[in-house]
Amino acid sequence: MKFLLPFLFSLSLVLGQTPEELDRTLKKLAPDLVASTVAIMVGQGSGSGVIVTADGLVITAAHVTSTPGKQMSVLLSDGRELPATSLGVDHNTDGALLKINAPGPFPFRPYIKEKNYEVGEFAIATGHPGGPVVGRPSPIRLGRIIEAGTKSGFSDAITTTATVISGDSGGPLYNLKGEVIGINSNIGMPWSVNKHVPLPAIVEKWDELMNNETIGAAQSMTQQTEYYFDEPYAGLREKFEAALEKNPGDPFAAELLKHPRLLDPHHMQDFLDRIVTGEQEEEPVEEIPKAPRFGFTLDLKASSPRIASIQPDGPAEKAGLARGDVITSANNQAVKSPISLALKLKAKAPLTLTTANNKTATLSPAEVPARRHFPQPVAGLISMMITNGSGKQPASIQKSNLEFLTSLNVLQQALKNSVLEIKRGDKTVIHATVVSPTGRLVTKASELSKPEELLAHFKGRTYPITIIGTDKATDIALISINANGLVSVRWEE
Repeated sequence: MKFLLPFLFSLSLVLGQTPEELDRTLKKLAPDLVASTVAIMVGQGSGSGVIVTADGLVITAAHVTSTPGKQMSVLLSDGRELPATSLGVDHNTDGALLKINAPGPFPFRPYIKEKNYEVGEFAIATGHPGGPVVGRPSPIRLGRIIEAGTKSGFSDAITTTATVISGDSGGPLYNLKGEVIGINSNIGMPWSVNKHVPLPAIVEKWDELMNNETIGAAQSMTQQTEYYFDEPYAGLREKFEAALEKNPGDPFAAELLKHPRLLDPHHMQDFLDRIVTGEQEEEPVEEIPKAPRFGFTLDLKASSPRIASIQPDGPAEKAGLARGDVITSANNQAVKSPISLALKLKAKAPLTLTTANNKTATLSPAEVPARRHFPQPVAGLISMMITNGSGKQPASIQKSNLEFLTSLNVLQQALKNSVLEIKRGDKTVIHATVVSPTGRLVTKASELSKPEELLAHFKGRTYPITIIGTDKATDIALISINANGLVSVRWEE
């Protein structure tokens, strides 16, 4: 599976590791760390946790589960949502356990029982910041240990520069061996202070936690600004679940009724569009915007506008076009690249296309519903607690950070033709990544307001940008610039 891991570097490195060695370590560890990280769904909120045994024992934070014996569910990295029950909670340390109520085996990570970490060492935090998002693996955060405590998530905690926010509560902190050394607990002021419950403190109370005991009283602390967003499409989910129950004979519905799983809103809406429930909507349904479709896709890796695929019975096939045809003109205007043709395809008017093998085809676009936009993420949050903390880094770490930045100069030079700044005036708005040497880049769609004011900066020159297309669900935009010398990044499986 091809996916991009959103590494959020805090500009830190273990002593003795080069950036290349660190990169290899992260790539090796990441799949297993992500697989063992779970989202914990408690009522209308969610936190995180880590599976530490094959039969489904999970370590999390006490402020996530609150009390023993509470029924909840866990969302695994493979999309399964399974029932679980909270075990003991230790409010003095903010450590807690829960058990998945389903047969394993489950992916899990080993955890330490005694301190084996020191100030200055590297740590990896995972969890579900902002709540779980359909299709997004648990993001990996990289940081350094600036305090190596052993007693609690509040006092004498493990403090790192690995940034965690609401939704990450209860998620794991790993060392470079992939061992769980801490549990995400709270953040300090300034926001660079991230505190984690040391595993030795949880292990010390292990028997009590396994026996469903409550230790101490819940901490009374300032909560992170409450940006609860409830279920952003609760109404859609209710209609979807009702439609499933009314259509048990539908193969899709039958499979979901037998094996429930978390679905993104697009799949739910597609099912509702296909199934007639017979219910009258309480309010008129707003007309869905229409988008033109000509019935073919282009090979974006090719330098010329080459047809990559043809939709059966679509306008292109009916007009006689075929896979592999190279388009040379549109409405008697030469088109030399996929981008120049793609811009013409955005219009709703008919197009007359000419191909390199002397075909002439006039296409009238079929208007289909544009892909609906649904907000993400999909769950509420369990707020990250805020505690006091200076955030002052030891001089040794500041020195190592400077050395690390210097070591990245080689990498920065290697990528200078692949990652560009997009500016409005003198202010950098966003960066864009080159995906084709012919001038195609990907960037963050929501940052491209007033695109006519934006300029890409490359080799001392500025270039206007053209937006080829956007996908609101992923917040990705494909843009183009007319520049030479761009180098495409290399994608890995």
